[in-house]
Amino acid sequence: MPQFTLTVAEIATALAGRVEGDPSVRVEGIAALDLAGPTDLTFAADEKRAARLPHSRAAAALVGKHPPAGAALPMPLIRVDDVQEGLARFLAMIAPPEDLPPLGVHSTADVHHQAQLGEGVAVGPHVSIAAGAVIGPGTALCAGVRIGRNVRVGAACVLHEGVVVKADCTLGDRVRLGANSVIGQDGFGYYTRGGVHHKVPHVGTVVVEDDVEIGACACVDRAKFGVTRVGTGTKIDNLVQVAHNVEMGRGCLIAGLVGIAGSAKLGDYVVLGGHAGIRDNTTLGSGVQVTAFGAIAQDVPSGEIMGGIPARPAKDEMRVVLALPKLPDLIKRVKELEAKVQSLESAKDHS
Repeated sequence: MPQFTLTVAEIATALAGRVEGDPSVRVEGIAALDLAGPTDLTFAADEKRAARLPHSRAAAALVGKHPPAGAALPMPLIRVDDVQEGLARFLAMIAPPEDLPPLGVHSTADVHHQAQLGEGVAVGPHVSIAAGAVIGPGTALCAGVRIGRNVRVGAACVLHEGVVVKADCTLGDRVRLGANSVIGQDGFGYYTRGGVHHKVPHVGTVVVEDDVEIGACACVDRAKFGVTRVGTGTKIDNLVQVAHNVEMGRGCLIAGLVGIAGSAKLGDYVVLGGHAGIRDNTTLGSGVQVTAFGAIAQDVPSGEIMGGIPARPAKDEMRVVLALPKLPDLIKRVKELEAKVQSLESAKDHS
């Protein structure tokens, strides 16, 4: 936890919030409602959590429209329009500076003489930049990053330790890649002849558009031909696999351990829960949401919420899930009914 001391008044001013209670109370930490101590700021994003504030030991609380004004509470409140946004801004206030290399090129870095570095670039230890690569202004390449030939990296990007961007791939502006992620590895393509799997060359590329963030140990594969594309503003969690020739729209949210198979197409603002799987050559319309562990095996129209294996509309999947515990009793009752029917038919035959 970063070390800081702020008054309730100072926090409220920074967040454009309103103080209800003592503005001079000092805050030195942040914690959830049930864990907060007498020097911590806590938060209540909804009515349910706000109802627990009287039992919290927190020094102060960040709240929205709940609890109602004038409520008697044991701590001062900082009331904001959006608690999630306010919390994020507060965390940004207290966060230590990001651990990035200093401006300039570290003595152990290997920068090809035909590479181009923009103004204010930071190149950390043991970074490798191949011929023809272009690194935009204000970009930071942390230790061990590998930039392949003819790669284009935009402005104000951050590539964390061990990232690999392979030949001819393109990153837009303000792209952030987590440690050990790989952009542009060959896709998983083989054909089988005579009992032997033969590799299919992948001669396409990857384009990661502006403001994309990709977590640690994620992979975006090179297209077989053409482009694998990650749309503007998309956020991808750790340990995600994006296969060759996938086309991903703007603003998608992809949770950890998702797998998106080759040539799948995702519209804008698609949300994929953890462990979801998308079959190759399927299309998900804009606004589609897939719940955790959902398996998409066919095209999904825009706006649908899907879940299950194979995935179906979430409301139908929930009905199935709720019915499953009843199956043993239903099977037993069916068998009993079958026995009764057989007994009645037997009695009829003998009458």
